[in-house]
Amino acid sequence: TSHSDSIGLLDYRNVLTPSKTSMAELSMEVTQISSAESLPQNPEIAANVDQVTSTNSLIIGFCRAYKEQAMEDVLSVISSYSSQCNELLDYSKNILASVKHSKKLSHQIKRACSDIANERYTWKLLGAIYQNKLSPAPEEMEGENNSPMSTINRLYAENEEIRHCQVVLDWLESNAAEILPDLPTKVGYFSGKVSWENTFHSLCNQKQGKTVSSMDPDAPSREGAPLNEVDLDDQARLIKHLFCLVRAGQSDEAQRLCISAGQCWRAAVIDGWRLYNDPNYSATSQQREAVEGNANRALWKSCCWEFCSAASISAEERALYGALSGNLKAMLSACCGFHDKLWAHFKTLIDQQVEGELCDSLLPSAYWKNPLSVSDIVDIMGRASQSEGLHNKLQLQLIAGDIAGVLGTITNNIGNASVSERRFLCHLLLVLQILHPDLSTDVLYNAIAKYVLSLREEECFKELIYYSSQLPLEPQVQLLAEVLRDVDDDQRDLCVQFAYENSVPIEDVTMKIFQHLISQYTPSNSDVVSVANISNTDAKIVSAVSWLLLTDTQRSTALRQANRLIRRFLGARKHAPACAVFEKIPPDSIEVINREWAKEYPGCPLGPDDLNSIREYLCLQAYLDTHQAYNDWCCHSSKRPSPPTTGVSTMGTFSEQVAEEEKKKSYEVALQRWEQNLCVQTQLTRDKMLNVLLFIDGGWLVDEVEGTEPERAEQLHALRTQCIPSTTFLLVNVLRESGEDRAVVELSDYIASEQHQLYKLFNQQELRRFLDLVYESSIRCECDPLQFSEPKSEENIV
Repeated sequence: TSHSDSIGLLDYRNVLTPSKTSMAELSMEVTQISSAESLPQNPEIAANVDQVTSTNSLIIGFCRAYKEQAMEDVLSVISSYSSQCNELLDYSKNILASVKHSKKLSHQIKRACSDIANERYTWKLLGAIYQNKLSPAPEEMEGENNSPMSTINRLYAENEEIRHCQVVLDWLESNAAEILPDLPTKVGYFSGKVSWENTFHSLCNQKQGKTVSSMDPDAPSREGAPLNEVDLDDQARLIKHLFCLVRAGQSDEAQRLCISAGQCWRAAVIDGWRLYNDPNYSATSQQREAVEGNANRALWKSCCWEFCSAASISAEERALYGALSGNLKAMLSACCGFHDKLWAHFKTLIDQQVEGELCDSLLPSAYWKNPLSVSDIVDIMGRASQSEGLHNKLQLQLIAGDIAGVLGTITNNIGNASVSERRFLCHLLLVLQILHPDLSTDVLYNAIAKYVLSLREEECFKELIYYSSQLPLEPQVQLLAEVLRDVDDDQRDLCVQFAYENSVPIEDVTMKIFQHLISQYTPSNSDVVSVANISNTDAKIVSAVSWLLLTDTQRSTALRQANRLIRRFLGARKHAPACAVFEKIPPDSIEVINREWAKEYPGCPLGPDDLNSIREYLCLQAYLDTHQAYNDWCCHSSKRPSPPTTGVSTMGTFSEQVAEEEKKKSYEVALQRWEQNLCVQTQLTRDKMLNVLLFIDGGWLVDEVEGTEPERAEQLHALRTQCIPSTTFLLVNVLRESGEDRAVVELSDYIASEQHQLYKLFNQQELRRFLDLVYESSIRCECDPLQFSEPKSEENIV
């Protein structure tokens, strides 16, 4: 956003100084400050600066205000937004005082203050406009006469446009009034007894010199002589301050200041704008009431208009008379900022409408030459503010009632907007949606989506989930899946809690995240050797399962998807990530699935998909246990104790021979212990492998009931043809290494058994290799494999 000179603090200070430095120029100055300037060493100050510049407090506060009040009283929400901006602005000014030692930080905070102040002005304008629109028109007072005041009261009661213009003017003047305490000019030290006290002192001491010889207000123009130099400076500061007070709508304060400066005549001039009204014409009581206003207001106004063209007075004094008489050209000569110029135009517009209603003939013809309307002002200011900030454009469109223009401006700016600007634009649309229910939602949904992306960067999960819940279901799920998929594990439970609080379908979101993460997975060639380490891609896929384990209602889906991932990993011969996925599944998953099914379908048995999923889970568990047992067996087999070296001859000393005997005994004990443990490990490994080969109720990875996923059935068969032969060869290796050749021959009976039909899972090459191994074992154990009886039942094996 362009940092324009629209901020009141800079506007009114510019009025008081010859320089017209704009905020854009100030921004250029900021960029020229050395980046090497050190940041504050105090952590507390640094945190305060960050709080001001990040405006995270507004993110939380705006969300809370909208949730609590939006549907009940939208005007209260707008007021809350304005108040929150004001509180942060006051806080920022306090922080600014603590970082004066750093020009870089000072300018950084000033820029933040500029943005906050601009936003506050927009919220105030929006609230004022719709407060006026939603409020009933003022009723005309009974018994009023035809005095100018009564005429204008009727005008305001009947004319909605002038009430709207007055709202805008009051808004502009209230903004100016807020920064009056920051004005640098000091004019409160006049004696109050006499005006131009230095000139008066010179005249009293008969030291006239080149100054005026009289003390009446017209003396400088009548005599063509100046005042004392000190009085000239005081006069210039006084007039500038008076214009600022009139600009802020504080005419009474301007009059008080004139009186305190000894210029009662100038206070009378400022008071001349008041409309005349004699309540005694319509009074029913006998008691006489005070007359109000200026009976010669038309003459007074005509004189003020003429003063605007006087060459003998300063531009600021001409602007002051212009504000009193509705002279736009005179006012613009002292207006620097966007809001100053906008005020001058609306001041003139209202003045023209009031005088047009009063039909005063004393006003000069030049007064009526350039009539204004709201659309004229918006066009003029719009052309003049092409380089101004986002808020100025929106303020003009709100003043014109151009809601379509507001939507267009938001659409054009939301893409490149900062977090603070997206927050503002999003809430502006949310409020306008309530005020205009027939408003198109496309722009709103786009703004919410952009704002949610910014909230993700700020890690404001509670707020982003709430705003996402304002979207329709499909884009809501899509957006949340996008912003939450990289959330840390410790934040996931919180996100689920926030989702339930805002009625977000978190199960759909987590499923969408899971699907996105596993879509990155490409199965490896089956010839790739399994590795112990898990790649980064595989690790992300493994972690994706955690998203499906956040709620018990999704445990059935989590088990099915985990089984699917394990199948794919095993198909790529990646046992490490397959084990990692299995370890993700909580041990109580079967119990949870049954419990959740009973809640939803009381008295009904589990569905076929859940039954098959549970059986597959048990099959995969048996297979992974088999591989773990085989790895343990290999590890133990490789740790056979080494025999001691015999380096002592029969001629060695007695102690050397005793030590040698002790080594032999220790070796024999260690070898015996190793053999015993190996025997136990061998039996355990053998049992687990047979559990896979002879899995109960139909076989390993064979469904008990027909499922609804044809693709899954194909994957199960492919995995059986891969894993059953490999498990068989591992078992043969264990048995042969353990010297159990007869068990190898016996194993051939199970492979050839028609009950299990495991031989159908072997290709010709694998069968030939297996038979060769069986043949070798039969020779080693001196037995004929054809003499073995039918294999034992699986109940006796498992």
